[in-house]
Amino acid sequence: MKTMNDLFILEGMKESIVLAGHRGLTRNVQFVNISDTPDIIKFLNKDHLLLTTGYAFKDDTQKLCELIRQMHALNCSGIVIKINRFLKTLPAEVKLLADDLAFPIIDLHTDHSLGEVSRHILNYLNDHEAEQLYYALHVQKEFSDMMIKGYSLNALVEQLGHFLLRPTLLLNHRGEKIAQSHDFRKESMKIIEQEIIEIIKKDLDAAREGNTYAIPSKENQSISTFPVQTKRQDNSMLVIIDSLTLPYPSSQMAIEQAGNVVSFTIIKEQAIEENSRLLKNNFFADLIEMRIQSDEEIISRGNFYGLQEDLNNICIICTVDPKGENYETLQLYEKKVGELYHSIYDKLEDEIIDAQVNATLFTKEKYFVMIVQFPDITETEMKHITKFVETAQSHLQGDFSISFGVSNAVHSLRDIPTAYHEAVEAIMNGYDLNMFGFINFYRTRELEELLKIIPKKDLKALYENTLKSLAYPKTKEDQELVKTIQVYLDCQCEISETSRKLFIHRNTVKYRIEKTEALLNCSFRDPAYSLRIRVALIIGSILEESE
Repeated sequence: MKTMNDLFILEGMKESIVLAGHRGLTRNVQFVNISDTPDIIKFLNKDHLLLTTGYAFKDDTQKLCELIRQMHALNCSGIVIKINRFLKTLPAEVKLLADDLAFPIIDLHTDHSLGEVSRHILNYLNDHEAEQLYYALHVQKEFSDMMIKGYSLNALVEQLGHFLLRPTLLLNHRGEKIAQSHDFRKESMKIIEQEIIEIIKKDLDAAREGNTYAIPSKENQSISTFPVQTKRQDNSMLVIIDSLTLPYPSSQMAIEQAGNVVSFTIIKEQAIEENSRLLKNNFFADLIEMRIQSDEEIISRGNFYGLQEDLNNICIICTVDPKGENYETLQLYEKKVGELYHSIYDKLEDEIIDAQVNATLFTKEKYFVMIVQFPDITETEMKHITKFVETAQSHLQGDFSISFGVSNAVHSLRDIPTAYHEAVEAIMNGYDLNMFGFINFYRTRELEELLKIIPKKDLKALYENTLKSLAYPKTKEDQELVKTIQVYLDCQCEISETSRKLFIHRNTVKYRIEKTEALLNCSFRDPAYSLRIRVALIIGSILEESE
């Protein structure tokens, strides 16, 4: 049975004002009558609501008082009247009588006709689906007003629980609590809350799409999840206890309307978060590009974004590999690129939380950058970081290939640019080797690797200018001279050690070294020339490999 109070969700009744008899708003309503005749009481009965302009009583307050007494005796619902039309104000005598009898008198706004309001009320009384729709629209309006006024997510969830008369939770896409109705503040509900979260985390994919679960500790009680879309790829969730038995006229439609407003509120908060993220990335760009000069500013701004000065730092870079048909197609759609990068950022945040890694996430151009901090560089820490990267990669790989570059550890925030460039180089080294979907740890390049970068003609020139006639030994004697100086230099110019390794007499070693020094016009005891000879010998092996 509907009450007078229920009618205020309807079009036309929303703007109405209760002038008297507030305590009577719990009276039941079953039928609506429209009349301006003095003898209307003949046509009224129990639970009837009267809509009138008050024309029959504009000059006779006593007649109106008598009508109210008669309607009260019949247990009628109340009167909806257009006060401004003829009466202008409700007489004090009438107001006192209505208050005394708890008989509601409601002022209908002049913008609405009696016929229009009557139709809305009758539809509401006779059509359950229409009633649920009206209620859902009412919920939507209430929540929209709250959102516009800046109410928090907790206030919205509290209000939804109030509308539905059901305990309500809001969980993020990971199944973590964002907000709750007051019911969950009770000690008796804290265990149930923990149960609910555990159930949902075990079946996250289904819960994010909407599902129903039994509560183990509560017989015959269930929870239902309702998806709440946000800018993330995965939905957040409204969780409502016993939503299958909602009190009338609440419905799933009302929950959906409230969920839409909650969704907009989360998106608004995410937009604010994205602005903060932009400022964070600007700081990181300033740090990497050496635009921050003072250590104090680096430490201050770094601390603001979660970077601590007294810890070791490793830079981990993640990027989408530029390969494959999917990647080429992706480049044609800027929106899809944005969605993919948002998705990767969100997933990396989740991986950091799940792995319990102390890391701060930035973006720079096409790279996702994680600065991982830890107190000591130990084998255990490095294993933990390796496992974290491997797990993150396995979860991110899908339609697109994802690669990671990992730097060496640095001990100061000021050295983070070095770590960043090492991680980038680790990525580029992988691409140079035509690798994709890889994890590459940076290592300092050996001299031979560095020499290979130099153009071959320049290497050849240095090699020939240094070794002269011994650059391309043709005779057995020249070959022996080259072999001897190589071993001699490897043995730190120790004649005895050289003779032992070559299985020749000491005097033979001395003879060959003196002859070589004469040929090259140098002294192997000169550190600068000794280094030049060493480099030339390495170049010789590189040239030999290339041929």
